[in-house]
Amino acid sequence: MKRLPLLIGIALMLGACHHDDNSLIGTWTADKVNVEFDEQRATPELVKQIGEMEKHNVIVISADSLLTLTNGEGGTTGRLHLLGDGSLHVDEQPFGQWKDGKIVTRTGSPIGEVVVTYRKQ
Repeated sequence: MKRLPLLIGIALMLGACHHDDNSLIGTWTADKVNVEFDEQRATPELVKQIGEMEKHNVIVISADSLLTLTNGEGGTTGRLHLLGDGSLHVDEQPFGQWKDGKIVTRTGSPIGEVVVTYRKQ
């Protein structure tokens, strides 16, 4: 009986860390795009063009954990995995972060980084 409070406490802690995978199911659109490029290596026109392209990204997540990312250049499909820390992986590759009901992706390049925040439609 002395272990019962300990087991209840552990169960509550594990429950608090659990993410509801069902809240990821649906269509996600780009809400905010932040292009953080080195101003010495990228023109303002390039930054604007990349930002506009990223705004058209759409993520669709189905009930069987299939993720499809569609952008102006085509699309990518793979199996989505949500880890306990909120990180998202597609086919075992890092994809982004799920936090506060939003998906955030970061794409790095030699001249900087593009951060896109998606919201569910």
